[in-house]
Amino acid sequence: MGLRLPALAASFLSLGLSLSGCEGAAADCDDPDLDGFGPGCASGPDCDETNPLRNEDCEAVAPPDCTEDPFAPGCPCLVGATTGCYAGPDGTAGVGQCTSGRTRCVGGTWGLCEGQVLPRGETCDGTDQDCDGVVDDGVRSPCGACTPGCNGAVWGEEDDPFVPSEGEGVALGPLGALTLARGTTLDASTVWVANSAEGTVSRIDAVAAEETARYRTGGSEPSRVAVDYAGDAWVANRELGGVSTVTKIAARSDRCVDADTDGLETSTGPDDVLPFGTDECVLLHVPVGETGGVARALAVDGDRGLDGASGGNVWVGLHDAQEVLALDGLTGEVRARVATPGFSPYAAAFDPWGTLWLSSRDGLLARIDRTARTVEVLEVPFACYLAYSLAPDAEGRIVLTGFSCDDVVVYEPARDVWSRLDTEPSARGVAVLDGVAWVAHTGGALSAVGLEPLDVTGVFDLSADGVRPLESIGVGLDGLGRVWVASSQGGPAGSGVATRFDPGEGAVGAQVPVGAGPHTQGDLSGAELVGGFVEEGTLDHVFDGCRPDGETDWARLHLDVLPGAAGSVEVSVRHAPDRGGLASAAFTPLGVLPDDAAPFDLDVPGGGVLEVRLGLATDARDGAPIVRRVGVEWRCPGPM
Repeated sequence: MGLRLPALAASFLSLGLSLSGCEGAAADCDDPDLDGFGPGCASGPDCDETNPLRNEDCEAVAPPDCTEDPFAPGCPCLVGATTGCYAGPDGTAGVGQCTSGRTRCVGGTWGLCEGQVLPRGETCDGTDQDCDGVVDDGVRSPCGACTPGCNGAVWGEEDDPFVPSEGEGVALGPLGALTLARGTTLDASTVWVANSAEGTVSRIDAVAAEETARYRTGGSEPSRVAVDYAGDAWVANRELGGVSTVTKIAARSDRCVDADTDGLETSTGPDDVLPFGTDECVLLHVPVGETGGVARALAVDGDRGLDGASGGNVWVGLHDAQEVLALDGLTGEVRARVATPGFSPYAAAFDPWGTLWLSSRDGLLARIDRTARTVEVLEVPFACYLAYSLAPDAEGRIVLTGFSCDDVVVYEPARDVWSRLDTEPSARGVAVLDGVAWVAHTGGALSAVGLEPLDVTGVFDLSADGVRPLESIGVGLDGLGRVWVASSQGGPAGSGVATRFDPGEGAVGAQVPVGAGPHTQGDLSGAELVGGFVEEGTLDHVFDGCRPDGETDWARLHLDVLPGAAGSVEVSVRHAPDRGGLASAAFTPLGVLPDDAAPFDLDVPGGGVLEVRLGLATDARDGAPIVRRVGVEWRCPGPM
């Protein structure tokens, strides 16, 4: 909720000044709304005695729309009531130095918002005054801090932002930072639903809306699904009380293996389920962990493998063992073990920069650096028992659902900002596309949650064609932007059902019966693979130095870079007497991050101009680097 105050009033409030009360007014001042105006008041008469923001200018200041915002100053209320208020832009309350205030009911109408701190101009002091979640943005020296005497210029911030051009292989990432452009992505034309009660997984043609195959997974209680960059499905079998297993199934017949060369033997539909070990589209089946580990969380990274043969490695969170295993995407062999003591992985996904995010049911969020294999556990400020699922978006925001708290929580790592929103009861699976989070609810409903601003934009009943889905859990997105929800109940003879919802029509488009008791969640189609970066890209920028006032003494080049899980940034420069001479000059490499450390000394002649080239690259489909700013430090002749 945000109260929209006139700019003048808002500026007074942001400075901590009070517009209420009759201090210094005549003793017979009659001022019901405490704005200093009224009969007998020193400031003069009041044209609106119910609204402290309208006093001598009622023709210029419109009355509030109390239907849109019933808590705005001047709107009716119960005398003595109080409520929270905030007049700043959406998403800034609680960020940086900005805080909400309180407003009270005075004379039957709401008064001013007192005690709030609104955004103001950023100063370089280690705090965030403009409340955008970034400390000292736009005001730091070229050296990257509040450094006295560090002169020069900065590329990549408000006054001189990164401006990628088409064909350069780079694009803007979070908060205007520079990263690699996205290449081709998975077509997501297949949806996978694990039928937990019968040990199978259904393959659904998303276009035809029909189950085209059903496979035995070789274990009991299959529940988690993750699709890799080749389109193949990985399924985790929980094996409660036993040793959990993971099974990989080919997405297309050309990826299956005719081991006995007598023709491909594979399922052709839900009534043609082959015994485990005989279906030649089941590519891998491996045990994970020890007895009682309970595989729950499942996610695929963007590793390409040799010659791009791998669709990614699969990371398995063992809930009761409190550890994560990384399995080779081609062989299933364990490549890494990461202990998560005190944290029981329940859901998992990779963000675009190659960080593995996991949630636990007791309301914790963890991130794993897959290169350093380090774990950081974050306490969600809106902690919820039975936190259920999570999904990243293309910008790296993490959306979590709260099963028992009926909420959606969004975490923005780039700004370290949390947001929370109440939703329909029992929020379960979630998938994100184009700024909208699609959330399934146990009772057979689907919510559309907009992320900017965070708001429920629609709630839809999944019932259609005489089918009423119940215990709706998993959510996936197909390549045409349609939403698929897997429900444990609702199909014929007690089976589960996969419901296709068309956001453009705002209606259910198909109901596909599946197997028994699908307790499915995870990435059902590959739509959560938010990487897909091109392998490399470049961007150049020219610094003019002290021109035209004197010759520049070029000193150092400073960088603020997040290399990502598989990324690197090569920095090169070239120098010329003027911009026209740059084309004939050669670039000289300064270093490659993260192997080399900035700042880099600039060994170039004085004067002239300097061109900086950034070469971004990633060895994986995700894990691209992020460049947040480039600072060039120089000295000019004469007094500083």
